[in-house]
Amino acid sequence: MENEKVNRSDKYSKKKMGLPTKIFLWFFGILIILAILAVIYLGFKIFSVGGAIHNPLDRDKSSLRDKNVNLNNGDPFTIALFGVDSDAKRDANGGGQRSDTIMVLSINPDKKTTEIVSIPRDTQADIVGKGTTEKINHAYAYGGPDMAVKSVEKLLNVPIDHYATIDMDGMEDMIDTVGGIEVTSNATFSYDGFQFNDGQKSHMNGKEAMAFIRSRKEEGAGGDFGRQERQQLVIQGLANKLTSISSVTHFNSLMNHVEDNVKTDLTLGELNKVRGNYKDANDNVHRHQLEGQGGIQDDGLYYFIPSQSSLTEIEASVKNNLGI
Repeated sequence: MENEKVNRSDKYSKKKMGLPTKIFLWFFGILIILAILAVIYLGFKIFSVGGAIHNPLDRDKSSLRDKNVNLNNGDPFTIALFGVDSDAKRDANGGGQRSDTIMVLSINPDKKTTEIVSIPRDTQADIVGKGTTEKINHAYAYGGPDMAVKSVEKLLNVPIDHYATIDMDGMEDMIDTVGGIEVTSNATFSYDGFQFNDGQKSHMNGKEAMAFIRSRKEEGAGGDFGRQERQQLVIQGLANKLTSISSVTHFNSLMNHVEDNVKTDLTLGELNKVRGNYKDANDNVHRHQLEGQGGIQDDGLYYFIPSQSSLTEIEASVKNNLGI
């Protein structure tokens, strides 16, 4: 009798597992597998990119620091940004990449402030490790980020905790990948078929953003100082976009561009900490430029000579934001 009840129960269960239920379970199982594969791919992609772009400096910390900066604790820190060219001919001849864009960012998440300092590429400076006085953008060509970071530290007398280098051609692709950036023009001028108006906010794609920051000699563009300010504006616009939720939808393409065009001493974990813990520092961005005079020097080359008062003022602004 009991066996007969069990058999009837089994038959009833089999009848309940009809075709719709089987299809649903099959579909649900496929979704789970796809989700697992997506997570595996995401993890692989992140760690792959993290390894590809990681290029540590030949030191434990800045010589101007008593101890290492702790990004886990949200310590204020500095990062030098180098925008390098893609001169294949010079690379082939062993000339190295020159950093035609040089900026130092002092980032404080508690104050919610970032100080951005632009250094003209023609700035006369001591090239640390080579023992010469040349244009500061030569430091990267001679000794990569190690020599460039040390030379910038000596020029400004502030610690440089980290660095990031981006190929400027790759920056154009990154801007397109995130769907463009919002930038307010600092001047009225035209360049490469684009018209920019002072105070006008516009949504720029990669090509337009590159025209915006490469302009220099055009009427109204403001020369080197105008270009430096535009570089800061574009960097700020890209940073705002990269720290927004919308950048997640472009993850795969963005990671490919980052892998191809970015080098940094920051590890994958540190990059994640900066993205998560320091984004409020974008709330108040103060932009600075070295002031001084330019001219032909004894070696027959043009140099920008920063004034001591400007160097002192910028040193104070950066250190104040760092709390040192």
